Amino acid sequence: MHAHTSLELSLAGLLHDVGKLYQRAYWGRAPEGVADWSHPAYTDWFIGKWGALFPNPEWLAPTAARHHEGWRDKPQYQPQTPEQWCVALADTYASSERKEVDERGGHAPETPLKSVLAGLRVQGQYGQRDWGYSMVRAGQEVGQKAGEAYPEARPNVSGDTYWRVAERLDARLGELARLKPSAEALLLNLLSIFQELLWNVPSDTQGEPDVSLYDHLRLTGAIAGALWAYHGGSPSVEALRDERPEKFLLVLGDLGGIQSHIYRIQEAQTGVGGLAKRLRARSLEVSLAAEAMGLDLLRRTGFTPLQRIMSAGGKFYLLLPNTEAVRAALAEVRRDWEGWALDQGATLLPFLAEHPFAPVGFKGFSRVLQEAHQKLALAKLKPLQSRLGQPYLSAGQQSLRPCTACGARPAKSATEALCHGCERDAHVGRLIPKREEMGFFPEDAPKPHYRFPGLRAALERSDTHTLRTRLEFTPAAHPWEVRLLAGHVPTLKHAVQTGNWRDLGEYQAWAKEQGLWEEEEGGRKEDDPLTLAELAELSTGAKYLGALMLDADRMGEAFATGFVDAKGTDHSSPSRIASLSRMLELFFAGEVLEFIKNPKTYASRLGWDNLKAQEKARRYPLIYSVYAGGDDLFLLGPWDVLLEFALDLEALYQAFTRHEKLTLSGGFVLVNPSLPIPLLAEAVQEAEKAAKASGRDRLHLFGQSVPWAELRGLVDWVKDFRKHLNAESKAGLTSALAYRLLRLWRQHQQQEDPAQRMRYKPLLAYTLRERNEEIRTHYLQLADHQTPSWRHLPVWVQWGLYLER
Repeated sequence: MHAHTSLELSLAGLLHDVGKLYQRAYWGRAPEGVADWSHPAYTDWFIGKWGALFPNPEWLAPTAARHHEGWRDKPQYQPQTPEQWCVALADTYASSERKEVDERGGHAPETPLKSVLAGLRVQGQYGQRDWGYSMVRAGQEVGQKAGEAYPEARPNVSGDTYWRVAERLDARLGELARLKPSAEALLLNLLSIFQELLWNVPSDTQGEPDVSLYDHLRLTGAIAGALWAYHGGSPSVEALRDERPEKFLLVLGDLGGIQSHIYRIQEAQTGVGGLAKRLRARSLEVSLAAEAMGLDLLRRTGFTPLQRIMSAGGKFYLLLPNTEAVRAALAEVRRDWEGWALDQGATLLPFLAEHPFAPVGFKGFSRVLQEAHQKLALAKLKPLQSRLGQPYLSAGQQSLRPCTACGARPAKSATEALCHGCERDAHVGRLIPKREEMGFFPEDAPKPHYRFPGLRAALERSDTHTLRTRLEFTPAAHPWEVRLLAGHVPTLKHAVQTGNWRDLGEYQAWAKEQGLWEEEEGGRKEDDPLTLAELAELSTGAKYLGALMLDADRMGEAFATGFVDAKGTDHSSPSRIASLSRMLELFFAGEVLEFIKNPKTYASRLGWDNLKAQEKARRYPLIYSVYAGGDDLFLLGPWDVLLEFALDLEALYQAFTRHEKLTLSGGFVLVNPSLPIPLLAEAVQEAEKAAKASGRDRLHLFGQSVPWAELRGLVDWVKDFRKHLNAESKAGLTSALAYRLLRLWRQHQQQEDPAQRMRYKPLLAYTLRERNEEIRTHYLQLADHQTPSWRHLPVWVQWGLYLER
């Protein structure tokens, strides 16, 4: 008898419920060859239909289809063999949110996928749980695209939309079959194709439809592979069903020191090595390091990225079997990566923590996550534990002089300024806007590349493993995934597109005249990055660089208790937790970057007219993403563009979550572009902390933390203020009067006696006595000390003054 591998069981788990798509597509009109109306019958039919694509389809079809132990009236879909039981148990563990129901009831084709974010119970409240996702938006092609993952009151879901998705899936599989992929490439192609087409298809249409079929399939596949490997590939049914042993190992990987590593750039004002390019390259290095560490462990244990059940913000979660072989590989990976960290100057610290758990842990999976996070926190107390006896520099690394860019590693030689890493960063930063794929290579890799333990990472496709940095799902013969890591770097082309210059030559002449132009080897081309000084110069008014840091509020509560209902019942299945993590990553790593690059995509969703959409399309691509992923982001750009973008992004996040308690808090500062990056980062971090400390759901700017709703109201005050400043009337508003208003406000704030605080009102009237009627009437509104326009007067006054400088 052939001993089946964990990869084969993962494939069976990944396919087990694919019949649900075809069941709904063919609702009431089953095609020839389908045994009955049930989804397992369609799964069996699907695998038979694509038998040429799958290895051993005669074994695979019943193994995937027979996964319902509770279907007493249909014994042909009850598991019998150990392999079938493995898939059935994985299905149960992955979907504790689902109940066994009679599929013949209801109207399955009309049930939309509900938002897992809106279904969270945060601060005692749920979001708009009755809204759902359209499977195919009007006028759009089938498949996942930027700008579409937003719940709607009347989503487009019907038998016809299911038919279109099924038709598209068949077309994708036809493309894949012609490539004759390896077993691993087949699994990862299917995983990504399911991401494209099944992300907005509900797994369960008769319970709570808030988990996508894609998330349920990938979790079931991961659990099946780990469970089969735990039992050594030849278990009995009894052993599989025994839920007492700790069969699973949840491995958490994280990188410490991320922010200091990214911002550790000396001599920022001199542009050593190209500051803007190296900043983005460093951020990419962090993302690729996290990917490489997880991939390294998976390769050493014989698993695929299917086992990566969550990944965001430089952190990953792997579901592995709790075996001695896995633990030994984990120890090896930890030692190798800690050695790599020392060689790199210990600016990035790798951490790995493992948490064993029994199958019962899948019920209320948030508790398993909390326990695993506690072990990760303990691991972070002992950095580089396996390398405590290793000297800081190896024999070939005697320091001649520190690198003038990072200050952490030795320079290449006594006559050179940069270390190998910082020299590479400048090259990588220039390439990032030009590449859409990144590859991992076991040995030789194209230059420039990053060297990690066991793998090299370059900005080119690899037959070993490739990451696509945009939502592109065309099948390939090699293993690949969509990972939105590249961010956005504004280029010379984006500067020209603002409309201020006719072409690159005219822009170059202007930049040279302003002393901004930085020559590159081979000359600067339109797809080369803008410098931070150029971005500041593209601001309206004062030529400052803006910095924006935003963080999602209450995400710790969401993951820990968001799936616990008012009665205390915990509904946090692995599929739900993974879906929540994936959707957050989709917004911060995907939607935010698309919003920067192509704001017109969101025009109708945010209620813009064509003129406003065109204006934003010229401005928003000037925003530079230092990092965006997980549940936070850090952006740089022309300060006025960034401030406008922040307000729009907060509105977009509300449309994405449909939950009043899922908000954003952030900090905004405007600085001279020559300010060293560590100081800039510290300033914007302090601003973000101030927003959190003031009650969340607000932006800290110009010294005040302002709720988003009130900040929107201040925009009109800024517009009026600018109009009045520019009025030709001598009795209008002057800069001197504006500063007088600021002094009145500060005096008001400094008074502790409530009666004394009100003295500003007659002083305000006196100050405005000689102004024209329009000015006097408008600014006397400030006599109401409870209005946002008075409470946050420094915000709109400074905003307006900076715009007019």
